Amino acid sequence: MMATKKSSLSWKDLKSEICYFNQNDLIKLIGELYALNKENKHYLEAKFDSSPRRLEPYKKIIEEAVYPDVYKNKPIRISVGKKAISDYKKSRPDDLVGHLELMVHFVELANRFTVNFGDIDAGFYTSVERMFEKVTEILKKCPSEIQDEYIPRLEDVDSSANGIGWGYPDTISSLLDGLFAHINREE
Repeated sequence: MMATKKSSLSWKDLKSEICYFNQNDLIKLIGELYALNKENKHYLEAKFDSSPRRLEPYKKIIEEAVYPDVYKNKPIRISVGKKAISDYKKSRPDDLVGHLELMVHFVELANRFTVNFGDIDAGFYTSVERMFEKVTEILKKCPSEIQDEYIPRLEDVDSSANGIGWGYPDTISSLLDGLFAHINREE
C-alpha cells in the first residue's frame, strides 16, 4: 500500500518559512488574511483595537444568532452565538471585561427573545443557563467595580424570566442567589 502524503504544511513548517519574511512581506500577508474573510477581519480588529467598538462585530453575530429576525424565518443558532464569544476570547484572551460583556449580551438577548416570542425548547434554555452560570462564576472572581457593572443586568434577566417554562427562571434565580451568597461571604 502506498503511503499518503500530507496535504498541508504543519505550523512548524510554516514558521520556518515565515521567519525569513521581512516586515513588508509580513504586513502584506496579514493584509491578505484580513481581506480573506470576516472572521479574520474581526479577529485582527479585536486584537489591535482597544476601544469598546472592538466588540461590535461579535455583538452583531450574537444578536443575529440568538435574537434572529423571526419574520424572515431566521433560525436561532445558539452555537453561532457561543462561537462568537469563543472567537473573541481567542483574539483577546486577557480582556475579561470584553468577554463578560459578550456573555451577558448573549444572555440578555436570548432571554429577551423567549420573553418576546414565547416558549423555546429545553436545549435553548440549557444553553442560556450555562452561559448565565459561566458569567456568575467569572463575576465571583472579579473586583466589586466589575460586579457592580454586570449584576444589575443579570437582575434584569432574572426578573424578566418569570413565567418562562422548563424551570429556566428557577435556575437563573438560583445562580444569581449563589453569586450574591458568594459576594456576601467575601465582604
